[in-house]
Amino acid sequence: MPSSVNQHIEMIPIAQINVLNPRARNKKVHREIVANIEAIGLKRPITVSSRSDAGAQRYDLVCGEGRLEAFRMLGETEIPAIIVDASEAECFVMSLVENIARRQHRPIDLMHEIGSLHKRGYTDTLLRKKSA
Repeated sequence: MPSSVNQHIEMIPIAQINVLNPRARNKKVHREIVANIEAIGLKRPITVSSRSDAGAQRYDLVCGEGRLEAFRMLGETEIPAIIVDASEAECFVMSLVENIARRQHRPIDLMHEIGSLHKRGYTDTLLRKKSA
């Protein structure tokens, strides 16, 4: 995430979080995340961007879907979050970059993700800037 992005940490309601770029996860690994959070707590907050939707406060998830789902599974209603000042498009790209960087991926998967972004109107130049 660029260092120029304004950010702060606060507790936010889980029900107000929108996952822009959901992904499938390994169930065994995710159970380990849930057990770890239950035993020792959250080590790193999730990252969200704040939105106002018809006067209601909403958040777009940038990073931390596994941690968010773990908190939901544990019955929590709030989660610590780093709140960044970024547009929905910037959040989506940051989330995509985070997911791609984390996993082992096949070239065909990368092409599919890039194609999806092109359909949303992203140019190659914009994708390069956002992933740098």
